[in-house]
Amino acid sequence: MLFTYKTLLSKKIQLNFNTYLFHFDLIEPKEIIFKPGQYVMLKVPSDKSPVSRLYSIASSDTVKNSLELIVRIIPGGIASNYLLNLKEKVEVTFQGLAGMFSLKENEREKIFMVTGTGIAPILSMIKSKFQISNFKFQIFWGLKKYQDVYLFDELKKLTTTVIPAKAGIQFKICLSREQNLDMILGEEKKFFELGHIDSCFEKQFDNLTIEQLNNFDFYLCGGRNIVESLRQFLLGKNVSQENIYFEKF
Repeated sequence: MLFTYKTLLSKKIQLNFNTYLFHFDLIEPKEIIFKPGQYVMLKVPSDKSPVSRLYSIASSDTVKNSLELIVRIIPGGIASNYLLNLKEKVEVTFQGLAGMFSLKENEREKIFMVTGTGIAPILSMIKSKFQISNFKFQIFWGLKKYQDVYLFDELKKLTTTVIPAKAGIQFKICLSREQNLDMILGEEKKFFELGHIDSCFEKQFDNLTIEQLNNFDFYLCGGRNIVESLRQFLLGKNVSQENIYFEKF
């Protein structure tokens, strides 16, 4: 059953040249209860009937009186134009919740392989779980150029926050269209690799046996073609289908 959520836009932050973070406060109902990885449907007003667009929640499930979305603005897109022109303190309606893309409660280490705004549900999962579990998380986040990077400080902070001794968070940002990493100074270089997600993954896990690879759960999120390519890449390494979870958009 879908519920209607009336919200108020309280904050809009530009993250890079075409990506924004939107923070909505709940009006009615006062709280939203969701599983990290789920999405809501934005109801975009139109002359005929509202147009629906799906967006994964990026905020922690411990925050119940608001929600955050990370949205890439597509020129000419109905929802993109609506959100880009949206002013703070304006009421916005969502429906939800929906989606089955969520963390599995087991002992396996979690590896996230995501592109672009596919980072949104992953941030929700990590921020919701890492302080109350012994999960180990590794993120491979694919972007094209260094100028596309956003929320870097937030990710870096997550790697240093005090968490249970057995847990941990590591991430690599994989830049597919850079020739070198000369623009990145000092210690921050360790968080970056050149190439696509699959090649970045192989640099780190090339020596693992099939049995060792199947000690991980893999979560894929991003564009439909890229997610399918990554799924085939893992299957080609004899990772069990039961260990691969994905969300395509």
